[in-house]
Amino acid sequence: MAVEEKDTKSCFVVTPIGADNSPTRRAADGLISAVIKPTLKEMGFEAHVAHEIATPGSITRQVIEHILYDELVVANLTELNPNVMYELAVRHCVGLPIVVLAESGTKLPFDISDERTVFFHNDMHGAVDLKPRLRAAIDSALSESEPDNPVYRVAQTKVMREVTQADDAQSFLLKKLDYIESSVNELRHRSQLREEPRQLPFRYTVYAGGEKESIRELLKLIRTLPGIERVVILGMSTEVRLRDEVSSITHRFRIESMEPISMQEVEFMASHCNVQIEKVRDHSSL
Repeated sequence: MAVEEKDTKSCFVVTPIGADNSPTRRAADGLISAVIKPTLKEMGFEAHVAHEIATPGSITRQVIEHILYDELVVANLTELNPNVMYELAVRHCVGLPIVVLAESGTKLPFDISDERTVFFHNDMHGAVDLKPRLRAAIDSALSESEPDNPVYRVAQTKVMREVTQADDAQSFLLKKLDYIESSVNELRHRSQLREEPRQLPFRYTVYAGGEKESIRELLKLIRTLPGIERVVILGMSTEVRLRDEVSSITHRFRIESMEPISMQEVEFMASHCNVQIEKVRDHSSL
């Protein structure tokens, strides 16, 4: 007796691509191969990715068709790629299930900062940790009775306004609800800015001697290094001789980064700012 084959559902993966063999492409392909595709296959989905489409014709047209009509979309917002953000907006307009991922440390734009996002670490343990959370997020997205995204919410509010008379009490309540929603979103955003900063894998305490303005100039330069998330001044100490004559002032600051920092490069920057690096303590967890 012939066995009836189960129809495979389609899922389009929205992701930054980058040039061949670039860090962006390697990170994206690694995430897709190690986590996204295996998880989707287990759940009965066939994964489609823009740079793997081999069907003749316009790639842009095929990408948009997948975004509009596939049963599921998984969007990786890491690096906040403009194409990815555009495709995310298109999917929001359709109102079909979508799961959003982003590498830890990604600072989402205000418009979508309150939306559900699965954050992950880009390493082997991060891949293991992400699989069950991705599966749970997909189950949640597929089980929603109606879409939940900024575009849909605004569209629904407009429909409600159109069926309500301008002088009706219901219109007054709608305006109040809009105000409450805006206030809540603003408070959420502020609380996110105030929340305790997460611990980053590479952390250094630097002791440096020099004038206060020179130290500030050095910190500005350090913040331009790749992977830098935070540079925080911790304080300063002084050595005092007899008759309260100050012999030296040491400034202490912390560098936190997603990538290892070359102290030779920091010392080179310091020399241009007339700052002397006296000591560095490496507190990195990796």
